[in-house]
Amino acid sequence: MRINKFLALYLPTSRRKADELIANSKVFVNNLPASHGMEITNLDKVTIDGKKILPLTKYEYYAFYKPKGYICSHLQQGKAPTIYEIIEFKYLKYGGRLDKDSEGLLLLSNDGDWLNKIFSSKNKIEKKYVISVKDKIDRSKKLRLKINDKGEHLKINKLKILNDYKYEATLTSGKNHEIRRIFEFNNIKIKTLKRVQIGNYKLGKLSKGELSIINPNE
Repeated sequence: MRINKFLALYLPTSRRKADELIANSKVFVNNLPASHGMEITNLDKVTIDGKKILPLTKYEYYAFYKPKGYICSHLQQGKAPTIYEIIEFKYLKYGGRLDKDSEGLLLLSNDGDWLNKIFSSKNKIEKKYVISVKDKIDRSKKLRLKINDKGEHLKINKLKILNDYKYEATLTSGKNHEIRRIFEFNNIKIKTLKRVQIGNYKLGKLSKGELSIINPNE
C-alpha cells in the first residue's frame, strides 16, 4: 500500500498529515527517507523520528458513547478534554464527528476504509438524532428542513415530533453543525442534541463514556 495510507492506518493521523510528515523528512523506510507515493509492505521497516511503526495484527470495531463537553480530536484544543482522555486505545480513529456540546454514538476503528464507507456522503447512510428544545413545540408551525447557509446546502431528511419538547431528526449527510444551523434558521433553541443511531448501529444501553465491541458486518 502507499506510504501515506500505511501511516494513516497505524497512527492516529490522516493521510494529509502523513504527507506532511513525509515532506518534513520525518519518515524513513528501511533506513532511507520516504517519498510521496511510494509503495510499501508489512515487511518494510517504517520509522518516524527513529521509532518503528508496528503494523496491527487485526482490525477492531467499536461503538462509543461520547459525553457532552468532549471534543473529537487526538489533539488538545483549548481547555476542552478530548475523547481520547476516556478511550484507552489511542490508535483508534473515529467516524462521524460530534461537536463539543453534542453527545451520543461514535464509531471507532483502526480500519479507515470501513469508516470511510459508512460516513461517505455518497453512500447516504442514515444517522438519527434526538433533539430536546427549550420551548414547547408549536405543532402547527411548518419548519424549513432544507436551507442554504454560507454557500452550503443543508438538509434534514426526516423530522418527527416525539413529545412537546423533543424531535427525532434523520440525516444522510454530515455537514458541520448541520442540525444546529437548520434549527437556528427556524428560530428554535436547542437544549440537548444526541446521536442515537448510525446505519444499523444504535446507541442502545451504552453508558456515557462506554466503549463496546461491534460487528462490522451488520
